[in-house]
Formats: sequence, structure tokens, C-alpha cells
Amino acid sequence: MLLGFSPDPETAQDFDICLILHAEHSFNASTFTGREVASTHAHMYASIVAALGALSGELHGGANSEVMRMLMEIKEENLAEPWVSEKLRKGGKVMGMGHAVYHTEDPRATILRGMCERMAVRYGDTKWCRLSKAIEVVTKEEFRKLKGKEIYPNVDFFSAPVYHMMGIQNDLFTPVFAISRISGWAAHIIEEKFAEAQPKAELYRPDSDYVGNYCGLEGCEYVPVEKRSP
Repeated sequence: MLLGFSPDPETAQDFDICLILHAEHSFNASTFTGREVASTHAHMYASIVAALGALSGELHGGANSEVMRMLMEIKEENLAEPWVSEKLRKGGKVMGMGHAVYHTEDPRATILRGMCERMAVRYGDTKWCRLSKAIEVVTKEEFRKLKGKEIYPNVDFFSAPVYHMMGIQNDLFTPVFAISRISGWAAHIIEEKFAEAQPKAELYRPDSDYVGNYCGLEGCEYVPVEKRSP
């Protein structure tokens, strides 16, 4: 449906594996959002739409699109080191590197790296896989120098070149993620709505204490009404 022809069996199998890898991943941002909305007794559809909204952000479902943009910007392996070094030294992030939960390599990234290597050989186009691995190596080295810590690729890092080699357009990476993740969202939402996760259905409402001092672009000075300019 995307390309106008049936994929070869190996690519079809690889795509199935990608969908499985993205189908469920515990309390990530979009899943939590879907469950929170479901806790209000909202409809399944409303809960899924809320999850989609969370997925649309570049730090969640949009991350692999940002990885592909990075690859297209760097273009060549020999440009990876200066690009990554400048990005990190300015306090920026290398998209697809690092994870909020994993402190070792994301196991999904391990599978996708191998898939990337196989596809590169099968398609006779090793550029994107080689460039991805070069960025991975440089990012690990630079992060170790700057932070004294290790950093590893997450699921988004190698899914970008994999989807690109499959012929999927960059702006469809997040919808493909959603096609897969909707099964996980639905499972969580059903569990939440039928109260299997706790003794009774209960509205999610985290406690919070406001400690900020943001007063907008005009500052925090209070001017009594009678002294304000008309």
C-alpha cells in the first residue's frame, strides 16, 4: 500500500519484527497518558487519541524521524565526529541515544542494529547503516569524555535507517510507531477501564507542589489596578 508493490519476504519479516518491537513498552509517556485518560472513564477512542498526542512529540514517537533528519544532515561518516562533538558540547542531544529506563543497551536496539546490517547488504546500500554506527561510536566516546558516563542507542536510533531503507517516508515513521503501539495502548486501557490493575477504578491525580516562579514574558511585578496604564 505504501510503495505500490509487495515487499520481498525478508523485508516483510523484518517489518513484522519492527512492529513487534514497538508494540508495548510498559509505562512510557503515551501509554501513561492513555491510562490516565481511561481512569476518568473516558471512551477507549478518547484514551487512544490522548496517547497519540503524547506520541507525536519529538522526544517520544517522533524521535526516529529526528534521527533520520540527523543522518541526512551529517551525510558522511567523516563528518560524524565534528557534528556530534559540537552538538554535545553545546548541551544538545544526539537523538536516539540514551534512555530513561535502560542503563545498558536497549535490547530492541540490538535487534534493529543487526536488521540494519542485513538490510544494507541485501539492498546493496550500506551508507545509512555505516553512518549510524559511526555516530553511535562517536557519541559514546564524546559522552564518556564530557559526562564520565556511558550512553547507548535506544529503539529509535536504528529504526530510522531501517524504515528509510524499507522505503518508508520520514513523516510516516511516527504513524508506523502508532500502528504498532496501539495494541499495547489498547491492552493497558482495557486493563485500566475494567479495574484489573487495582481493587477499584480510580482517577489518576498525582500530588504536586508548585515551586516555580515563572511570570510570563512581562515579569512578576504587580501593579495595582488604579495605577495601570489605560
